[in-house]
Amino acid sequence: MPQSVARKLIFRVGETGFLLDLDRLVEICEQVAEKIDGNYVDAELGIIGALSFRQTQIPVIDPAITLGIETSCPLVDKRALVLKGSEGNWALLVDCVEEIVSIDKLDSCDIPPLLKPAIAAAYSQMSLFAGEPMVHFELDRFYAFGAPS
Repeated sequence: MPQSVARKLIFRVGETGFLLDLDRLVEICEQVAEKIDGNYVDAELGIIGALSFRQTQIPVIDPAITLGIETSCPLVDKRALVLKGSEGNWALLVDCVEEIVSIDKLDSCDIPPLLKPAIAAAYSQMSLFAGEPMVHFELDRFYAFGAPS
């Protein structure tokens, strides 16, 4: 029986590329701007609203705000990654979803020493994909940084 190869989803927030374990992904939603209810905001947790998803409301996090990443992508062009959390599903707004890659296409790399203090709370791993550094989106660290669990 062939072994399955672990795969990652590549997405972007601003110019930053991220890698997400596919086992945490529930669904990719497009055209979400009109489905986000802005009445459910919790700035302390980074929640910008609630997304109507499968007949329920789930919290929406914008990592550009939470992580301080500059982006020029308007809300109408963003996608939502619906993720599995320990207390239920939640949505992560991203500028674009690029592709799914197997982990054997990624090369390990160290986080540059000058970046370590600034990013240590949000993530701890980077890999190279086609020569470009990609940040591993670590849900546990992101939770600790202010997103819902």
